[in-house]
Amino acid sequence: MLSKRITSVKRITILGALLAMALVLAIVETLLGALIPLPIPGIKLGLANIISMFLLCYMGLGSALIVALLRTFAAALLTGGLSTFLFSAPGAMLSILIMYMVIRYAKRLTIVGVSMTGAAVHNLAQVGMATLVTGEVNLFYYAFVLLIVGAVSGTITGIVAKMTFHKAAHALNMRAVRGVNYQLTGGG
Repeated sequence: MLSKRITSVKRITILGALLAMALVLAIVETLLGALIPLPIPGIKLGLANIISMFLLCYMGLGSALIVALLRTFAAALLTGGLSTFLFSAPGAMLSILIMYMVIRYAKRLTIVGVSMTGAAVHNLAQVGMATLVTGEVNLFYYAFVLLIVGAVSGTITGIVAKMTFHKAAHALNMRAVRGVNYQLTGGG
């Protein structure tokens, strides 16, 4: 009984720390976007996605979804208001679900490929939400630009994940979730 309690306390502590890290990454990205004018509106690197992928690999789908939902809500309150949440949350939830399926079933795909898939799905979900909210179907032309940006940003965040996951899991004394098989080496 005592060891189970320690395990749950450790789990909650790790989830809280990872939520805080994801929130800081999201806020930093928002601030960088305000400081550095970019030719494509609304693009971000997606650094908080690294935390989502780590959670998928080491704590499971439920933890990843909960942390992403709390992160998008808190980031929206702190940086952009609830309209930001309307676009961010569906993108985050759908990308996590798709990344989960890719991690579980596309055994040959590396974490870089998983990250690229997540970035593409997130961008498409946001364009879909924008189309639903505005009724402007021409926004789907913007999806092609976002897919290219998502491929680049997904590659970058995937490389960061590839370089850090093993060390972070070792430091936290964690093992990959049963049935999760992602590759940290090989092609992306």
